[in-house]
Amino acid sequence: MIKPFEYYEKERQVEKTVLNVSLAKSLLEKAEVRLNRILKEQIKEDNAPLIFEDAYEVIRESSQALMQLSKYKPLSHEALIAFLIKNRYLSEEKINILDNYRILRNKSVYQAEKISVEKCRESIKFAEKVLPEIKRKFEELIKL
Repeated sequence: MIKPFEYYEKERQVEKTVLNVSLAKSLLEKAEVRLNRILKEQIKEDNAPLIFEDAYEVIRESSQALMQLSKYKPLSHEALIAFLIKNRYLSEEKINILDNYRILRNKSVYQAEKISVEKCRESIKFAEKVLPEIKRKFEELIKL
């Protein structure tokens, strides 16, 4: 369960940093490149976990770009999600999906849990839907 953002600040799972717009733009661009690459890949049982992890990274990297514009650096994935919640950058439904993907990604990375081709495809569709949303928020913040 994701705790309030202030908890992660208190527990030093986020760092205050200086505004670095070029870093923020680079993170967003990297997320876009990653998504474009995985959209071209043929998903099979043996590569589904890796592609799933990359689909999750699309959202994590682009969200970190938003966080950078607020002069924060996440030191945990939970802190990043708490930041999205606090700022209402994604709907509650999308936050819940993202958090479930965070948990599944951790199981894949640290426990070698299998990811189905179907779940992988689902995560790519999610990334395709959410990345433009995050990019719009990013562009709004850049204009301020």
